[in-house]
Amino acid sequence: MNFFKILDKFKKDYSSLILYCLLDRIPIIVMGDDSEKLNSFLIELSELVHFRRDYVFYTDFISLEEYDDLISNEGIDYNYQRAHIRCPCEVAIKALNTFKNIDSWLIGIVIPKNKEDLLKLRVFINKKAEKILYISFFSNNFSIDFEQIHLKSVDLTLEQNIFKKISQDTEKSIIKMKRVLNDKITSNQLDKDFVNTLLDFEIEKSELKKNIFKREIQNFYSGSKRAFFILSRLNLLNNLEVYTKIGTKTLLETIDYEEVPIDRIISFIKKEWGEDFSELIEDGKKSFMGDKIVSLWG
Repeated sequence: MNFFKILDKFKKDYSSLILYCLLDRIPIIVMGDDSEKLNSFLIELSELVHFRRDYVFYTDFISLEEYDDLISNEGIDYNYQRAHIRCPCEVAIKALNTFKNIDSWLIGIVIPKNKEDLLKLRVFINKKAEKILYISFFSNNFSIDFEQIHLKSVDLTLEQNIFKKISQDTEKSIIKMKRVLNDKITSNQLDKDFVNTLLDFEIEKSELKKNIFKREIQNFYSGSKRAFFILSRLNLLNNLEVYTKIGTKTLLETIDYEEVPIDRIISFIKKEWGEDFSELIEDGKKSFMGDKIVSLWG
């Protein structure tokens, strides 16, 4: 399954929304009529967030107690690899009946033939999370639906920039590769069909897109983690009554990642490590919070 070709079938904002939901641990429900394709699609989705560990329901764990054991270190060790849960179609209903919360889950569901059963299932699923993204997958047709996600209010700058970077950098790489070969080819010496085959980089293009995507996601994750380490120490100072904030510009320059608004990094930190550091960001005006003030201006 060529995942990036699948993404091309979606509207631009919808492709970005899928990535946004993956990064912010919003559960994704993939519904369709072919369990094998649905399960393959879930694997592709999971691999997009390579910095998380992929656990499979009914393979790596079965019960709520086993699940709690798997993620128990997340609350005490910030360096512990965060979990992403993948639930194949065959055990989806069992999982929904077992777990009250499905944040950060990717679930495949073979759609009920009865519309009334489908409606009841949607109502049941919607109780499991504050926000949910639904992807319908029939043959080669895809559509997106969502619950409690207001697209106009979601900042997709990061995700849109990543897909733009993928397109631009892939094209640049392909052009360079073709140029090198063209310089070595004397068209009169070779058959045209052979030359066209020689210059066909469609398979390589797919691999390039994956590599560029992984690089960009890793850059965002690493930058966010550096920000997390800085902000957690500033938070410690605040707890010791050494009140401090840091300017946006200073923080972004320090972590050497200025590709996205600081709010997107703060949002990701809250979802990934469960810490809300929004109050530590200086708005440019010095605010007095007590006798001890440390002001880190940006």
